[in-house]
Amino acid sequence: MSDGILLRELLLIRHGESLANISEGEALDSALSPRGFIQARSLGEYLAGEKIDAVFSSGLRRAVQTGAEIVTAGKMQTLGILPCACEIGMDPSYEGQNLDSLKRLCPGIDITLAGGVDSATPFSVPDPTPGEYEERYFRRAGELLDYFASRFTNGEKIALVSHAGFLTYVIFYLLGFRYVQPNRDFRLTNTGITRILFFEPGTNTYGDVIFDCINERKHLDCGYTT
Repeated sequence: MSDGILLRELLLIRHGESLANISEGEALDSALSPRGFIQARSLGEYLAGEKIDAVFSSGLRRAVQTGAEIVTAGKMQTLGILPCACEIGMDPSYEGQNLDSLKRLCPGIDITLAGGVDSATPFSVPDPTPGEYEERYFRRAGELLDYFASRFTNGEKIALVSHAGFLTYVIFYLLGFRYVQPNRDFRLTNTGITRILFFEPGTNTYGDVIFDCINERKHLDCGYTT
């Protein structure tokens, strides 16, 4: 499975448990719950043993807080905000956070727009026309994958913290679906990790895109959580 030329390894990570997940707090842009912070710190400690080259998150607070724990534990500096990784179904009227408010949320972390992102792009609601629904979500999934493909081609390991709804579209996109989801789903739990390997086309015996695992949660099951 590893005989090809590896271009990048992408870790798709759902954020830690949010206050909204336990029916507390504001639903659109909820912060992490106390349990969510424990999950995120366990995730960060678990990934600290790997060489991660870059960490990204959506612009929503629960994702930013989770990404910050990966950055801190890995003794990195920068968390890049990718608005296209925002959750699906957001209210277009929600104005979202700005960089200053996110930096106050995670002191000591250099939170910045990811390279190449237009500063005028809304952080939290990249779907201004809610009627587009699935077509737009699949298009965003393609935009996200194209972003990484254009910047990481030398075997880098990238972590992206996003949301269960949107990450499902990314997975289906990679499986060849582009317009409508099939009648099935994936279980993506809080801080679950989906590892995907991208190879130089034609160099790997088992295909150009390999799912190494879906919803890995060893950091929660094997003693990392206290």
